[in-house]
Amino acid sequence: MRKLAYFLLLYCGLARAALAQQPTGVAALDQLVAALNSKSLAPVQPYLTPETRVSGLPATYTGPALARLLPQYGPVEGLRIVRQEPAGPNTRYVCALARQGTEKEVTLVLTPAGQFAELNLVPASTKKIDLAFGPGEIITPPSVVAPARLRNGLLLVEAEVDGRRGTFLLDTGAPALVLNKREFAAPATETTLAATGSTGVNGRMAGMSYHLAQQFDWQGISFQQKQVPTLDLTSLEQKLGGLPLLGLIGYNVLSQYAVTLDYHAGQVLLRQPAPAAAPPAALMRVPFVLSGHLPVVALTVGGQTFQVGVDCGAQANLLDQQYQAGLARELRRAATARLSGADAAARAVATARLPEVRLAGPLVFRKQATVFADMAHLNQNPSRPPLQGLVGYPLLSQYRTTIDYVKKQLYFSAW
Repeated sequence: MRKLAYFLLLYCGLARAALAQQPTGVAALDQLVAALNSKSLAPVQPYLTPETRVSGLPATYTGPALARLLPQYGPVEGLRIVRQEPAGPNTRYVCALARQGTEKEVTLVLTPAGQFAELNLVPASTKKIDLAFGPGEIITPPSVVAPARLRNGLLLVEAEVDGRRGTFLLDTGAPALVLNKREFAAPATETTLAATGSTGVNGRMAGMSYHLAQQFDWQGISFQQKQVPTLDLTSLEQKLGGLPLLGLIGYNVLSQYAVTLDYHAGQVLLRQPAPAAAPPAALMRVPFVLSGHLPVVALTVGGQTFQVGVDCGAQANLLDQQYQAGLARELRRAATARLSGADAAARAVATARLPEVRLAGPLVFRKQATVFADMAHLNQNPSRPPLQGLVGYPLLSQYRTTIDYVKKQLYFSAW
């Protein structure tokens, strides 16, 4: 019997060793195992890009997040590919990670170049922040008139958090209210990553930490005792010439309203539409669908149609770089610029002006400043239709624009 027990122990030990020595044949995955076993970022570093994300966190936190997670996971006996499937232009690998005699399923997404787009490794104990407001959690007056000021194509408003009044960016490209991590520290007891489980345009809306807001108020829109994600907003502040931000206001605060962006008058008007009321007079109405938190409409340029998100937090319009060549005859003042995203990483992008574009209607939007850049990081959710671009300040500021989240329509009115 003792010989049998010894044989079983020896067999299990050899089996684990064999598993550890069995490569997957995918370099990035094999180096991830090496990183987990060495508890070092070095083996996997060549397979990370400025857009690599860890479990929905913003790309700027990938290095610190992995440095924190690797010691929690290692050592491991090996990694086995359960299945692989397309994820847009990327490949998703569902893998079994063997550790301490058991297997844990993890999901890893690789780019066509074999680098990580996503590493979904965050342990189950990681805190999840609920972005949605439950019944009675937020006070929403029937109508609000909020003073706003325009700076570098971005709309800024004043709001108050925990007795501190300051500047917030109004951002329809963001899924939620987010606070500046520099200004609002996490609770002293918070030792794990805090993920929202949702990302926004340019990754602005996932947070590595959170703040328990005792009180928030923006022109009567208010709530108390709510955990709010926090994010390093330094790159946004740089776009605003160094203006300090307390945070930004996104979809979870705006979703019950028709939001009018009045760039000329310096106001944001919010109105709760009555279900049976006739819509306001407008030069043009355009229906939209919501992709997550983002309104999506059809944009026509040079006879081509693109599905684009509506984002007042975008200083320029954006189209995926793959469409630049096909629109070459339409482009004016083509140039190259350095663009910094929410992760503060600068990238070379093509810029141009489109003489005119249209939505679904008679209005023409002229002289549209547009950036052509890789949008793969915005299209990694297979359950949502892919976006081909974004429309921001150049289009939204040509008319008095209303985003009606309740009736899912854009209204364009004369100034």
